[in-house]
Amino acid sequence: MAEVIPFRLRLTGDTADRHQFQGYDGYMALAGFAWTLALVTNYAETGKIRQRGEFLGRNAVRASAPAAGSIIADFAVWLEQNPAQVLGIGSAVASVFLYDLVRRVIARNLGDHNLSETPEFKQLLARRAGDVEALVAKVEPAVRQTHAVIGNGARKMQILGGHNIINTYDERTRDYVKLNIEDDQEIESDFSVSAFNVNSGYGSVFDNRLGRTVPISMSREVLRKVSNVFTWGLDQYANKTGGRIVMKYTRILAMDGTPKRYVVQSAKRMTRRD
Repeated sequence: MAEVIPFRLRLTGDTADRHQFQGYDGYMALAGFAWTLALVTNYAETGKIRQRGEFLGRNAVRASAPAAGSIIADFAVWLEQNPAQVLGIGSAVASVFLYDLVRRVIARNLGDHNLSETPEFKQLLARRAGDVEALVAKVEPAVRQTHAVIGNGARKMQILGGHNIINTYDERTRDYVKLNIEDDQEIESDFSVSAFNVNSGYGSVFDNRLGRTVPISMSREVLRKVSNVFTWGLDQYANKTGGRIVMKYTRILAMDGTPKRYVVQSAKRMTRRD
């Protein structure tokens, strides 16, 4: 029997306080959130990242008609499988795990890197951090689309999972996701590899100068050349053996100049001479 997991969007401010929003931007925003849930749900139920054609996550997400108060839009995810069993992470409650996954995917797209995680979610990151980073990247356009209503009928959107607030979209988060500044200056530095998906090239590296991980991406051509370097680096990171990689990269910056993502141009194992 499917477990039904509720989500809610609550829009306030501007015309939302009169139970209205701009038709096109408002419904595009709701569609963007539905797509966020579809992509995350598909990974939770299958362990695979999909975004084209028919896939399980599309059919699992259902929506109710928006209601007054100021504007409330209810969604439900119908889970047929327990993600903890699919992903091999113990006995996590399905709803708690899905809320955690949605929370992390959204937060990472908003530049929030200081998240507390349940022990079960930490298990997922230990085993499949590269998958999660790839999912974060695939969900980015949907998160951007969900912000369409901010400034176009609403000033704030609260995202609730059950009775708890997962995140809040407002003008600050809209500006963060909307603006990507491409810094094409090539930089070379050394990193430890904290996550890597060998199929997509998405992952993250730990930047000692920033004191946090930074998402990475690369072209298919670069991936073919450096995938073995990153898998070696990830193994070094997982086994705490200290091996690092030297990476040449360009940057995608936020409006305030902080790095949102590093775009890998080349990489090699770091040697003592480096």
